[in-house]
Amino acid sequence: MNIAGVEVIRNPGVAIGVVAGEKIELTYGDTLRVNVSFDYRGKSGSATLFGAIGRLYVLVFHGLHGETSIDLPESPTDFTPCTASVDIPITADIDPGTDYDLYVEIKEYPEADRPYIDNVIDITGMKPTFELIQETIYPYAYIYDG
Repeated sequence: MNIAGVEVIRNPGVAIGVVAGEKIELTYGDTLRVNVSFDYRGKSGSATLFGAIGRLYVLVFHGLHGETSIDLPESPTDFTPCTASVDIPITADIDPGTDYDLYVEIKEYPEADRPYIDNVIDITGMKPTFELIQETIYPYAYIYDG
């Protein structure tokens, strides 16, 4: 499996293409779309494409991740070229910093190649502390009896 390209999707949905392997600067609210290509041979079915941004600590990858279901074609004898993409949203679950890594795999096929690119992502901006879901003002909260 190869990382064929990377797109940065900025709010409100403008995609910017980036060459795989070049340094990428992201901020909170962005989404990183990782496009992969691979050759598949086997029965048709579905699999899970998993992508992550973070750092590897003692064989465990810590950071943000995204996953999506992909359809695999019926190809019993010959390898068939396939493409897929996975979106990784940039949320408050990761701290601002430099030199984060990018990692992609197909969960159901651990023996397949797993592209891993070191020190390719920088997260900038202030980490959001909360998300306002609903603002409610109660009028009776301001009633003073006296």
